Amino acid sequence: MSYIVLARKWRPQSFDDLVGQETVVKTFKNALSSGKIVHAYLFSGPRGVGKTSSARILAKALNCLQRTDSDPCGKCESCKAITEGHSVDVFEIDGASNTGVDAVRELRETVKYAPSGGKYKIYIIDEVHMLSVPAFNALLKTLEEPPPHVVFIFATTEPKKIPATILSRCQHHSFRRVTKNRIKEQLKKITGAEQINIKEAALEMIAKAADGSMRDALTLLDQACSFSDDITEKELQTLLGLPDSEVISNLSEAILKGDASSSLSIIKEFTDRGSDLRQIAKELVEQFRNITIVKITQDAEDVFEFSREDAERLRGLAADVSIEELTLLLTELLRLEGEVRNAVNPRYTLELGLLRTSFVKGMTSIGDVMKMLDETPAQAYVRESSPQALKSQKDGNRGEKAPPLTKGDEWGFSEQQAAPQAEKKTEPVKQPDPDIITVIADKEELWQKLIEHLDSQDHLLACKLAEAKPVNMTTTELSIGFNGGMSVLADSIKKSAAVINPILQKLSGHSIKLKILSLPKKEIKNDVNKVKEKVFSEPIVQDAIRIFNGSMVKVKSLEEDKGVDNSD
Repeated sequence: MSYIVLARKWRPQSFDDLVGQETVVKTFKNALSSGKIVHAYLFSGPRGVGKTSSARILAKALNCLQRTDSDPCGKCESCKAITEGHSVDVFEIDGASNTGVDAVRELRETVKYAPSGGKYKIYIIDEVHMLSVPAFNALLKTLEEPPPHVVFIFATTEPKKIPATILSRCQHHSFRRVTKNRIKEQLKKITGAEQINIKEAALEMIAKAADGSMRDALTLLDQACSFSDDITEKELQTLLGLPDSEVISNLSEAILKGDASSSLSIIKEFTDRGSDLRQIAKELVEQFRNITIVKITQDAEDVFEFSREDAERLRGLAADVSIEELTLLLTELLRLEGEVRNAVNPRYTLELGLLRTSFVKGMTSIGDVMKMLDETPAQAYVRESSPQALKSQKDGNRGEKAPPLTKGDEWGFSEQQAAPQAEKKTEPVKQPDPDIITVIADKEELWQKLIEHLDSQDHLLACKLAEAKPVNMTTTELSIGFNGGMSVLADSIKKSAAVINPILQKLSGHSIKLKILSLPKKEIKNDVNKVKEKVFSEPIVQDAIRIFNGSMVKVKSLEEDKGVDNSD
């Protein structure tokens, strides 16, 4: 006798043998018990989940000669004939081979005749969505008013391709993918009955690779039995071309860290082994989907069929990455999986995609960017130079808030670190860039700092500015005043606003501008000779007298009170 493959040998022969379709089984059993049999059924769902097998079981139950409740006996002549495929009352038609209208017309002629031995004449049309539009139209009338002894059972993997006029005349049952745990349980049962030596990890791999199809799982098990009498995880990886789970975990860790060099080294290792890079891209998508799930779900092992060990391992990978980064990585890997699947050179495509994923680690969220835009230059310097911020940047934990700064932290050392350095009288701590100074809120202090800072760049302009007096300061402007007789200096200062305003902004931490006022005249109460002597000692005055061969005529003082605004 020729060998019978496991998928055929263990094909379900009763409703109780159907794996993972409890809802459909309960519906059929109740309908058979109550006699509520409809004239047309539509079974839809993924491949290998039991659609055609369910159609045969339902046909046996409808024509069983010894059925007492809902399950067929499997022993009567009708059940045996249906199981062996030579029943005269059950017709199995391949929709992919009989797509034309002529085949449907022939079917319409045969439905008129009564069944030979059973109660019903049953037509099972597999892949019914392959029928042409004229064929569906020819079937409409028969479906709408069928003879009482005819039952149609349609099976398809693509119900959306079936016309709505056909769907509305059928009772639709959706078959689900079989869960990984149910496939694993069924494989354990079969390997025990067939006396197949296989490791637990290998069964787990087959159940995962089957992707919800019980038939695919049995086909893989049959292939593994032909490869070895004692099936291990390593042998199954070699047979199916599946990547090692540990190497996939290492590759995932390199991607999460943004380590492009390690990622490319692992891809080279896969290529040297002869692994299928398309399968590796698929595994990466599933791996990052699982990492995302454990990141946002507390009970992932119960809801998504993760083992306790797998859930802990995935949580370890997800610990140092934000959900935003995971979303970007998963989106990029999904696109990469499609590119690698259709690529002429999968290796180069995969390497380029992994280089793109390394950029995600250096990205900054919109919220962090908005916070940075709101910072003043001094606050930005404190944030970037603090030990907590430097450590946070090094570890990649941008989402965590740094603890509050203590005295001395703004210059890169703490109070505890500063004390021993003072006792040892070592070199003083390096001060920050003089262009970045702590925010100044007092107008007098700001005025003096402005003159000092400007003097190092333009001594003559600083001398002109020193003749004015600070009057008022707000968050947007600093008002200074010249007395009524110094309009020439005021005009010169206005022309130099492009030099002065940036310095003011650095010193104040705000976008502050200079505003010039004209103050009223006031008699000099001090001794005129002392004032003349003080004015004459100014370098700018001496330079003017020397250049123009002039002499001092009169000295005026600035008004203390606020004057009239003559600024632009």
